[in-house]
Amino acid sequence: MQDIQNQIFSDFEPPCTTDGSHLGVMHHVKETQKHYDMKFEQELLKVNHRLKSSKTKVSLQAKKGGIQLRATLPLKPNDTHKQGRDKKQYTISLGIPASFDGLKTAEEEGYELGKLIARQTFTWTDKYLGKQAQRKNNITFDEFYEQFEKRYFETRKRTIKSENTFNTQLRNLRYYFSGKEVITIANLREKIKIIDSSVNRMSAISLANILCKMLNIEANFSDLKVSYKPKKRNIPNDEQISNSISLFKNHYLSISKMSPSYRDNWRIYQTIYALLAIYGLRPREIVNNPNLDWLMSHENKHNTFKVHESNKTGYREVFPFVAEWIEIFDLKNIENIEKLKKFSSSWKTASQLKDRVATIANNFRYAQVKFTPYDLRHACAIRAHLQGIPIKAAANNLGHSVQMHTKVYQQWFSLENTRKAFEHTFEEVNEVGVLKDENARLKKRIAELEHQLAKQNLSEIMKT
Repeated sequence: MQDIQNQIFSDFEPPCTTDGSHLGVMHHVKETQKHYDMKFEQELLKVNHRLKSSKTKVSLQAKKGGIQLRATLPLKPNDTHKQGRDKKQYTISLGIPASFDGLKTAEEEGYELGKLIARQTFTWTDKYLGKQAQRKNNITFDEFYEQFEKRYFETRKRTIKSENTFNTQLRNLRYYFSGKEVITIANLREKIKIIDSSVNRMSAISLANILCKMLNIEANFSDLKVSYKPKKRNIPNDEQISNSISLFKNHYLSISKMSPSYRDNWRIYQTIYALLAIYGLRPREIVNNPNLDWLMSHENKHNTFKVHESNKTGYREVFPFVAEWIEIFDLKNIENIEKLKKFSSSWKTASQLKDRVATIANNFRYAQVKFTPYDLRHACAIRAHLQGIPIKAAANNLGHSVQMHTKVYQQWFSLENTRKAFEHTFEEVNEVGVLKDENARLKKRIAELEHQLAKQNLSEIMKT
């Protein structure tokens, strides 16, 4: 597996998804597939060149997710040639997948077939008639589960991000698609149909599409989708956010039977809470290689937070949405930051990173915070709109597209926030009206003064 990663992806940097939208994810998928296809085509040309150089009368071709052998062979049983010849060019499918491991297998099969042709000992066995290939493709769900990691990373670069996605898909594979049944469209559809939750069904459909692509099965599950209605979120206002930051300390100090080494852990979660509230970060961005030295640096004149490039949407520098909270929440407390540094560097694998992120949400619940970590991010999106920050600037700061930003704040924009937006607009309109009235009054006064000045000048002229 490591050889494949080095061979294919050593010179490839996966593009950022831009946001969590379908379009952003598909851009990432397409660019990765484009790179893989280019590398695969290059290797296929090399294999065919080696076969030709060794005077092996067999070539390889890749089609519909598989690798086939092409050669001029004696006629199949019950086959004929239009011109009455006893040989014909055939394409033989041995059930070899179009992968780099598949290329190695296909090259070996090419040499083996070439020897039979050269010795004139070739016969149409079940293997070359494709009957063995048909049996090979009858893979069960449980068998596929055992092969999934190898198949998954044959076509993807192994990174923290891709490992996290893989672990989620592997868990879903076991949950939705386990069993001794052979993987077929009918069996996939039956397993999807029994899933009631709209979110879980969408996850299962997405995974079913991955399975079908890997197994070269043409399928469409769009008719099995069910409408998704998002759960109601409790997006906190600024007062609720300010009042809740002390809950972590209260929780940890209230537990009498706690090791002294853990009692100060409230500092970690209070600091994470502050970062979420001030910058609208994703929880993962705080524990995945955060640049806390830059946050504390005297050179950081604008109090920005630098998100590491290995995160979901790549590198970005984030400006605070509520700069005054930096001091109010004691964000730059040295002892707190040092505790967070240890916490954010205590993981080694994608699975451990996921556990750290889950720990943040758990501590919100333990401390009885009435909202989730992601609600603080949504609060920043809404606040940016109420503050009049241009949508593009706000979206860039949050690390997603304008489309995603608009979708988020419209979805969670409460009646109270709508009222605030209208009042703010009306205040601006009223201010404009007052300025217009004042402008008209001043113009009238200027005209009066100009008239008086003209009369005075005329009077002085007449005296002379």
